[in-house]
Amino acid sequence: METVREMYQAFVHAGTLEGAIAEGLNAQGIRTDLGRPWTVGTVRQVLSNEKYIGNNVFNRTSAKLKQRRTENPPELWIRNDGAFQGIVNADLFYRAQGIALERSRRFSDEELLDKLRAMHRKHGRLSGFLIDEEEGMPCSSAYQGRFGGLIRAYSLIGYTPATDYSYLEVNRRLRKKHPELVAEVVAALRGQGCTVEQDPESGLLLVNKEFLVSVVLSRCTETAGGSRRWKIRLEQSRRPDITIAVRMNPTNEGIHDYYVLPSIDMNFENLRLAEENGAYLDVYRQPDLGLFYELAERVALRVAA
Repeated sequence: METVREMYQAFVHAGTLEGAIAEGLNAQGIRTDLGRPWTVGTVRQVLSNEKYIGNNVFNRTSAKLKQRRTENPPELWIRNDGAFQGIVNADLFYRAQGIALERSRRFSDEELLDKLRAMHRKHGRLSGFLIDEEEGMPCSSAYQGRFGGLIRAYSLIGYTPATDYSYLEVNRRLRKKHPELVAEVVAALRGQGCTVEQDPESGLLLVNKEFLVSVVLSRCTETAGGSRRWKIRLEQSRRPDITIAVRMNPTNEGIHDYYVLPSIDMNFENLRLAEENGAYLDVYRQPDLGLFYELAERVALRVAA
């Protein structure tokens, strides 16, 4: 922990560059948490990692079997701010980010792109990892801030990464559609006379102060053979009583169907569904949410004479 604090102090207050910080740590025999020598890239990772101020950020990278690890764009990151106690003062952390970004401002857009072109000629490929490892190269976050993302910067120099990012637009549409759908569910429940409260942090719905409901959207994908698949993530942290899984149609523009899943029968975090999934799962499949609304409706009981 002390080494991390000293790195931030050296970078912010002494103006020490990442390469010099790495050399100093290696000269002292200090290694990374993986037992490796420090490099420009690993120093940059420490100086830009929000975990040191207590924020947990997931899904920054992904890797498929036997393929290179790729940097995910910020739109795909999953955040949990204030997840734990930080070891670096937040003001010091953001001053470090400001210094890193300020360096790039002395370059015009075209100069930044020229550096990117030169790196592509040198390596034959580009990634956030390569950019951050290159001495004298602005950090990858500088390109993200200037051009609205690395993918956008790549497109401006005519480079297309091997990973297909066309799904990003689908994800954007689904993120926009999700609150609209939740609002429809809330309105329909209240129209049935139910009380509904939404937890502002988790987004779960407390219906009639009796049971929790999670609403999730699942985009439709196709296998190499043309079969349709849907992946459904089941909330585990607060374990809702019912998960309404909304499967999108093949264009991901409309709704295909619904799965109303009770937690008592769901003992896993993720479901991967095909068009047909057998009686165990398809018993919960519905063309609409009419049955769910009927089940949630309160019914007055007659008092026995």
